[in-house]
Amino acid sequence: MSESLQVRIDRALRAGARALWLQTREELRALALLDGVSEALEWPLRTWSMSRGRDEEGARQPLGELLSELMSARGRALWALLDPSPALRDPAVLRGLRDLAQRRDGPAVIIISPSPAPPIPELVLLRLGLPDSPTLLRSALGVGRELERGAAPGSKAVIDEIGPALARVGLGLDLHRFERLVREAVLSHGVRGDAVLAHVAAHKPDALGDDALLERVEPASPELLGGLGELKRWLGRRALALDPRARAAAIPDPRGVLLVGVQGCGKSLAARVCASLLDLPIVRLDPGRLFAGTVGASEANLRDLTELAERMAPQVLWIDEIDKGLAGAEGSASDGGTSARVLGGLLTWLQERRRPVFVVATANRVDRLPPELLRRGRLDEVFFVDLPEADARRSIARIHLETAPARRLGEAPPIADPLGALLDLAAAAEGFSGAELEAAIIEARLDAFADGRPLAAADFGRALAATVPLSRSRADEIAGLRAWAQSSARLA
Repeated sequence: MSESLQVRIDRALRAGARALWLQTREELRALALLDGVSEALEWPLRTWSMSRGRDEEGARQPLGELLSELMSARGRALWALLDPSPALRDPAVLRGLRDLAQRRDGPAVIIISPSPAPPIPELVLLRLGLPDSPTLLRSALGVGRELERGAAPGSKAVIDEIGPALARVGLGLDLHRFERLVREAVLSHGVRGDAVLAHVAAHKPDALGDDALLERVEPASPELLGGLGELKRWLGRRALALDPRARAAAIPDPRGVLLVGVQGCGKSLAARVCASLLDLPIVRLDPGRLFAGTVGASEANLRDLTELAERMAPQVLWIDEIDKGLAGAEGSASDGGTSARVLGGLLTWLQERRRPVFVVATANRVDRLPPELLRRGRLDEVFFVDLPEADARRSIARIHLETAPARRLGEAPPIADPLGALLDLAAAAEGFSGAELEAAIIEARLDAFADGRPLAAADFGRALAATVPLSRSRADEIAGLRAWAQSSARLA
């Protein structure tokens, strides 16, 4: 990507552009890119920042003063302005930048900033995307040579060997964070390739930082999801489309699924089970994180998200509670149309993406979903997750009484009565969701623990009797969901 962007910058400058805005968080990588442009054009590369002034000499210079000088200069030079956004709040400075942008000769400025560009029509707008696998590979090999000469002899041979795998694991990270993580991995584990790879994979979510739009989560075993047998069977068949041999049979990559249903019935867990059945990593998006306060930032966040998701493919992208994130997109006059533009951009990406990103969108309110999202082509199927039937309630209770505790603790805690007695109570708990059954089991365990004895069926029965399930407190809403699902979704 760097090479093609370098060509675009070179071409724009030769064509007479004199003000370019390069949006990126990777300042050092952008400067390295401009070094190549400077060399190709044979224009000197100069820098300016608010803290260090010209060429990092330490003498501060107001941006407006520099722009005035450049307006009267005749010689060609390339000026990299490092994150000048605060200075551009001054209307006089903003006007000076526009004046410079309208020239066709003399020095050029390239603003390197993580922020969206101001509304100056003459600005050439560019984005430096996250590094691709070849860029990460070159970077990793460079780190190996660096460590070989310093703190970790033998690093070069190891990173040469695991370099391609390391580059794949690092997709989604910027170059600085990737290099730092590789150094930390080698310094922590020595020259052991498998340990270095495992360290980078394990610490990648932390390296993404608090500003990351995507949160990596762990896939969940299908045995932890009670019921939803139709969804599980569908996913097992859909996983065949990821087999490389499927391309020869004209089978495209699976696109995803929308899970709509009653709260507490396992949609979030089902999203994580999707990743397990498809044998893919999974990341979670809270759609609310896309929206930012500054003009253009929300749309930029969506571009960053889709680029990151495709670079990290193949993977599962879980869009959690998409109904809340897109609520109000059709009547978005209050936010200047931002919600509508973000929705439009998301729908376009869902339709046109070319990389194997399996999207699992979960929603509780169908009335908040745009009709365009339900159209086939963007996702493969829509499933309705209803309240569990008796057999599913029995299965869910077994998971929380036996399977899940055994996975966490090595063995399930003892119970005073036969397991079947508690499962019968769950089967008889008509209208209870999976989350409500789990909460009742936790409450029953607390009662038994307070008395210093094992869990008994009577404890579970009392906890169930004390619970008012959503099926009673929100009966009308659930009836409406079921009526919609009869004609619009498959039962999971």
